[in-house]
Amino acid sequence: MNKYQFFSLICFIGFIVSLILGFSSGDVQGGIFIVFPFIAGTGVYSFFVVIFLFLAFLFFVLGFIASFTSDEVFYPEENSFDKKKSVKIGGVVFVGPIPIIFGSNWKIAVLLISIALFFLIVSFFVLMFY
Repeated sequence: MNKYQFFSLICFIGFIVSLILGFSSGDVQGGIFIVFPFIAGTGVYSFFVVIFLFLAFLFFVLGFIASFTSDEVFYPEENSFDKKKSVKIGGVVFVGPIPIIFGSNWKIAVLLISIALFFLIVSFFVLMFY
């Protein structure tokens, strides 16, 4: 963990504490619009909530960039080039109710299709009975 990630963690803890204090005092209100959570408020606590969240995100991005630009050098093992490794990956992206499935192997794609159909059916029943 580099210093930016540490500052990000501290700012995120400050965000959570300010959010709890704002909710308890009534200065901050929250809700969910469709699937997007939001917070709204006036006062000192809502100001600190926004500032801590912005700083946490900023330090997180800076820590992510700093982890790639470090001076650490990776030396692979001597016999790591002799072994052949096969990586099989895949993913599912839901665009509304339509799943977009991609995979490097047909077995992975079939597994992801079944998982996507399961989530599609569960979400349909949850929305139907909600």
